[in-house]
Amino acid sequence: MAATGSDPARSGATAVGNRRAGFPPPLESTATSGPPPPTSGLAASEPGKDWAAETADAVERLVGSVRAKTSGPLEALARILVYGLVAFIVGLAAAVLGAVALVRGLDLALPGDVWVAHALTGGIFALAGLFLWRKRTVKTVKV
Repeated sequence: MAATGSDPARSGATAVGNRRAGFPPPLESTATSGPPPPTSGLAASEPGKDWAAETADAVERLVGSVRAKTSGPLEALARILVYGLVAFIVGLAAAVLGAVALVRGLDLALPGDVWVAHALTGGIFALAGLFLWRKRTVKTVKV
């Protein structure tokens, strides 16, 4: 092979050979010497800043802010509705099973037929309803 710089094993000869052939010097030698290349008006005021990364970060912050103000509260509301509905259904099922267990327990504990347990359970629920009815607050409408 001739010393034209085509041999990759001879990196020193490559740079020398390229300079002799009229090619510009490699980028490594120009990156550390001389002033930085001129920039357009879109670049940041500091020479070391990357305006593309700063613009991408600004867009990301803007999108995050809009998302936090719009879909964030909607997502929280949807979670409250779903978990509230699940809790209501599970609570209702637990109340029904509790009433059934109360009737079954009273039926085993009290002598007589099952109607005694039903009557006592109905009386307990009626008294609880009357107690809650007395604790209610009445809204007065002024006309």
